[in-house]
Amino acid sequence: ELQRGGNSILPRRQIVSVLFSDIRGFSAMAEKMNPESLTKMLNDSYFAPLDNILFEFDGTLDKHIGDSIMGVFGAPIAYEDDAVRAVMSAIKMRGAMKNPAASAGEAARIIPVGIGISTGVVLAGIFGSLRKKEYTVFGAPVNLASRLERLAQADQILICEETYRYVRHRVKVEKIAIPS
Repeated sequence: ELQRGGNSILPRRQIVSVLFSDIRGFSAMAEKMNPESLTKMLNDSYFAPLDNILFEFDGTLDKHIGDSIMGVFGAPIAYEDDAVRAVMSAIKMRGAMKNPAASAGEAARIIPVGIGISTGVVLAGIFGSLRKKEYTVFGAPVNLASRLERLAQADQILICEETYRYVRHRVKVEKIAIPS
């Protein structure tokens, strides 16, 4: 985008779908693994495949936060089906974590993930200080996606009502009550 003029990364308000993925039981898992095995599992069996899936669906990898992944669909480039692509990406991510080591040639290790997705208006752009700047998004949809991810059980994808409006004819969903 920078090479094409960079206009799409100037700060602006826009509708996006934000996806958070997090490993369930990661702390307990980390305590039982040596640092080398944990690093290999995170990098090769979790971050690499899920980041690739994000890109496959034209999402933007916003950041890794510990064992969480934050992805954005609709910024810096927006498409009509950003919410659909976010949900389809989440479905593929969940499937990839049921046998992530198969591609790495190791014994199968299921990595249980919880995923949350929210759609709405955010402020997108490059933010930071002189020491570090990054392209990211801010707003209620980011907070809601993070909250939905924390509430999601292992292998569960939770979406907000706004995301549901965009995907209701494309995927089968089940309505659940979320604690206030």
